[in-house]
Amino acid sequence: WYPRGTEMRNERQLSIVAADELAIVAERMGLAEIKPEWIGANLVMEGVPNLSMLPAGTLLFFKGGVTIKVDAQNGPCRIAGRSIAENAGMADVEAGALLFPKAAKRLRGIVAWVEKPGTVRAGEEISLRVPEQWIYQA
Repeated sequence: WYPRGTEMRNERQLSIVAADELAIVAERMGLAEIKPEWIGANLVMEGVPNLSMLPAGTLLFFKGGVTIKVDAQNGPCRIAGRSIAENAGMADVEAGALLFPKAAKRLRGIVAWVEKPGTVRAGEEISLRVPEQWIYQA
């Protein structure tokens, strides 16, 4: 769409999950825990209610200056489910892979991109700007 070499915004996605949502999914799967790294999460958050339900366009402002923009909800898949099943030592890995998408529906976190770069520190305060919501009708 653009000539080679055109400078563009970097929208490489990062995966953000919520510790409380991972705990719910683990319980639904009969596991003691699901570690964020098992599903490729880049950032784990606490204190943001219903993180996975943040709408596209939401801005996350970190006190240190970083801003992250939500792109979409991260849909759970069998690939992540297989990783969880293998790492958790589930007896039936295939069953675990298939269970994850059901257990993690609307709890898999979000994908987002960095709008304003910098360093995010553990425990850093975050504020949100959620855009106006409406339902699209064709």
